[in-house]
Amino acid sequence: MRTLVALTSAAVLLSPARALAAVDCASLPNPLYLQIGDTQEPLIKALGKALRESAVNPMTLVYVTSGSCTNIEAMYTGVKITTNPFYVPSTAEDPTWTPASASPSCVIDPAGHAVDLANSALFVSACNPSPQPPDVAQFQGPIQAYVMVVPKASSQVAITAEEAYFVFGFGAQGLVDPWNDEAQLFIRTTTKSTLLAWAAAIAVPATKWKGVRLDKSSDVLSSVTNSVAPEKAIGILGAEIYDGNRATLTSLAFQTYHQSYAYYPDSTSTAHDKKNVRDGHYVPWSPTVWLTKVDGSGVPVNPLAGYVIDLLLGRAASPAPDFQPMDIIISKGLVPGCAMQVNRSYEGGDLSVYAPAAPCGCSYESKTGGASASCISCTDDTPCGAGKCRSGFCEAR
Repeated sequence: MRTLVALTSAAVLLSPARALAAVDCASLPNPLYLQIGDTQEPLIKALGKALRESAVNPMTLVYVTSGSCTNIEAMYTGVKITTNPFYVPSTAEDPTWTPASASPSCVIDPAGHAVDLANSALFVSACNPSPQPPDVAQFQGPIQAYVMVVPKASSQVAITAEEAYFVFGFGAQGLVDPWNDEAQLFIRTTTKSTLLAWAAAIAVPATKWKGVRLDKSSDVLSSVTNSVAPEKAIGILGAEIYDGNRATLTSLAFQTYHQSYAYYPDSTSTAHDKKNVRDGHYVPWSPTVWLTKVDGSGVPVNPLAGYVIDLLLGRAASPAPDFQPMDIIISKGLVPGCAMQVNRSYEGGDLSVYAPAAPCGCSYESKTGGASASCISCTDDTPCGAGKCRSGFCEAR
């Protein structure tokens, strides 16, 4: 069975880290220790650069990457970072470093260091349905889409949920041409959000998936890109990883169960507007969730962690940042919650209409390809009628 595409809705090689003298992590300015999914590394590197150069609240993001489920358990059970982590350097340390560069590492204390801020790139309940410990809080952040990708040399443009079910649930025995070679199905391990999100989307348990299980997004990226059988190759990635590598990969439009057509995350195959994620046509997406230790009042114990959470959630932060955190989030292919029109309450759950408390849809569109004709520019509430002027556009109150 093949499908129709209703809405047509750059391999970037990270340069090696510059040879910096090994530094103790604890000696870095205001270090904040994070354990994140590797799909969130582009965001953390860009945000970390802005924070490192900030004149109002400078800090250093020190991080390791692991699977979402592993990150959650580290926060719940107090597992420390014991391997030398990466960190975002300052311009003074390396004037050539950009968020597209590989991050240098620092030397961790031999006793390790507690995780200040952990990240899951899907609903926590998909990893651990038990109640969270009373001293841990979770904060729902920007939305991340997930995609199935094929090499540029592939002629495939779309896949249905039914096809994906048989491809990844049965492998060669699924008899779905051309994806009938299990050695060319590049997936993730069972602690990774990319696999768990797709498992929920196509109703194939993560432990039952057929294919080559790879630890990192970069491994999937390399395996699909360099496949010797491009027509048979297919992999799963976070959309923001794909967005940085569109020159060598093609994202398949996806037709979920009970849909009549397939949709890209974006309005077209070349757009970056995540329109179909925002309005509910494209369903494989999850919220990013940020976890930290809190006191009895629910306030983050580490104020640096609380500050970063405020930036990620689009909340008023004190002191006010001297950069635009929302622009960084959007530039990395994530959708702030204020730009969403649909919501769900668990991984793979049904979508419901969503009205954010402080919508930013027009502002989001203006940064991802142009605001729609219905969006009205403003400098105050005067032209907005019953609406409110936010970030230069009239939005609903």
